[in-house]
Amino acid sequence: MARKPTVTNPTDPVLWCKEAVARIEQKDPKGAIYCYQESLKIRPTVPDVWYNLGVLLEQTGEQTAAFGCYTKSAEMFPQDYRFPAERARLFAAGGKYLDAVIAVSDALAINPHSSQLHANKAGYLIPAGDAAGAIIAADAALVIDPINAAAFANKANALIVLGKISEAEVVLREGRTAQPTDERIAKLLANLLVRSEKFEEALALTDAVLEVLPNDDAVWSIRGAACAYLGRKDDAVSAFERAMKINPKEKSYRSNRDAIKNS
Repeated sequence: MARKPTVTNPTDPVLWCKEAVARIEQKDPKGAIYCYQESLKIRPTVPDVWYNLGVLLEQTGEQTAAFGCYTKSAEMFPQDYRFPAERARLFAAGGKYLDAVIAVSDALAINPHSSQLHANKAGYLIPAGDAAGAIIAADAALVIDPINAAAFANKANALIVLGKISEAEVVLREGRTAQPTDERIAKLLANLLVRSEKFEEALALTDAVLEVLPNDDAVWSIRGAACAYLGRKDDAVSAFERAMKINPKEKSYRSNRDAIKNS
């Protein structure tokens, strides 16, 4: 931000918000942050402005400031579920899953009919060590929204953690029927099909996903595994090499490629 933004009447919080929107359109998020901050100095009682500020702080890499913004806002607006929900998301991003569960539970206490919040809770509960609780949360999400893709995915992941592979496959097939264009469910199902030795179906599914996401290294890896089990050595090597090119930091792709070459 070369120069600080200005408005015709610096005591008008609405003008600062309008200027913030203009700065966003001009791809000047730091300028927009300044404008929202100036608006809040004059009128700090508008939750949407706090929320927009938090989003922009995240976009500019100021995660600590964004978390502080959401935390302060949660205290100021205790009936606005968005702020504890955002705190939960940031907790999870930092690996603090137990804190994420607590925060999203606070959000659900305010908005218990949000399918997405229940689905998010399921996603946090799995790494927090409560896969059984994750299934309950995912089911709650699906009662509200029977086609919630995140709920299907998180329920399946929880079942996998519990060793219930066949049940997870059923859930993912249901999710695939409910959301046939959701690549996340397709990826999970393809990976599970490889584990279940249904290699041809897994291969067909990876083909479908790669038509939409040609640069998804994980899908290329799944494809490589399916080809390897089917004895299609050259195709397997090619798939793992494609995964390596997309994500050279993932060492397993190279080791899998080398193992197939040397087999």
